[in-house]
Amino acid sequence: MTPPAGHAHRPSADTQKAMLDSPALFLRDVDPVRGRAIFTPMNEESYRDSAFLDNRIVRAAERDLVVDLDDLIELATARQAESPLIHYLFHMGHCGSTLISRILGERSCYLALREPPLLMGLSRSLRALGRPGFPLSRQRWEALRELSLLMLGKTWRSGQTALVKPTSHAGNLIPELMRHTGQERAVLLYVDLATYLATMLRPHTRRETRLFARDFRMREFMDLSGLDPATSSDYSDAKLITLTWLLHAREMTIALEDPALVGRCLPVHFDDFLAEPVAGISRICDFLGSPMPAAERESVLSGSWLSRSAKNPAEPYDDRARDRELATLRASHAEELEAGVAWAARVCDLEAFSGLTDRFGPATARPDRS
Repeated sequence: MTPPAGHAHRPSADTQKAMLDSPALFLRDVDPVRGRAIFTPMNEESYRDSAFLDNRIVRAAERDLVVDLDDLIELATARQAESPLIHYLFHMGHCGSTLISRILGERSCYLALREPPLLMGLSRSLRALGRPGFPLSRQRWEALRELSLLMLGKTWRSGQTALVKPTSHAGNLIPELMRHTGQERAVLLYVDLATYLATMLRPHTRRETRLFARDFRMREFMDLSGLDPATSSDYSDAKLITLTWLLHAREMTIALEDPALVGRCLPVHFDDFLAEPVAGISRICDFLGSPMPAAERESVLSGSWLSRSAKNPAEPYDDRARDRELATLRASHAEELEAGVAWAARVCDLEAFSGLTDRFGPATARPDRS
């Protein structure tokens, strides 16, 4: 987790109450080693405008609030019995999660939070628990998890629920987060392997794949596969993308097969959503327990989100533009794409990855486009 700048201080009683109760103070990050927590000032508009809540966050004011982490945990511990309900939108990355979060965030019943750094920090530290030299204990990690959930569950008004879209690499948190109250629900958004390969073979997403593979995905894959130890530099980009997809799919499978989560996870192929957005958003809202009236659905879907880039609303982008882009990528990277799919077929003979390409296969509504 990124160390905050500035000096920690003890806030006033009014500020403490706002820290615990109001999304106007957003706990953006914590530094467990230095013992600091950083809050960023927000309002409803800044949450709505923020495609991501990391360093790209749209602030309501410039000045952050830095407080002592242990003091904050102590304050939060007294509130844990209140455990706010949070719903989730887990995803593989670059598969429409920002768009769906934007659409759902138009509803007054949800406060949509996109990629809060707290969950990326929890995800990374969960992977590192027990390793030699890692400074966090399981007990400390659980305290940070409880704090994070209290902070992320804050809403503007009664009857509103936080809808959190974690980073794509936080799939290992699904069981940890979904057991908090036992009422959480999660949409699991994905695309099939061929579509994922085409998407991630773009130059900037290639770099992203290499970075995460080097940092932790290769270690996970080696541990699960039993293959000879290797580094990310030993693998082609197509293989790195494929193993990343397999790990995402495996995390979703674990959630779908967890007896404690039965009926609380909804898998959605993004191309199925795009084929029938009215039916798709209705299905998601029904699943989350807040059916969307027809008039509200028409108002939301007739807005600009289906014709603009969800990450950069100033840029026109729709499903036809996406189809054209994917067709170009499939043609220009056909050899790499075929190599990735063929390698996945061999890897899926291993028990840890068995059946994943079938379970998370092409969209049923638009199979010709997947």
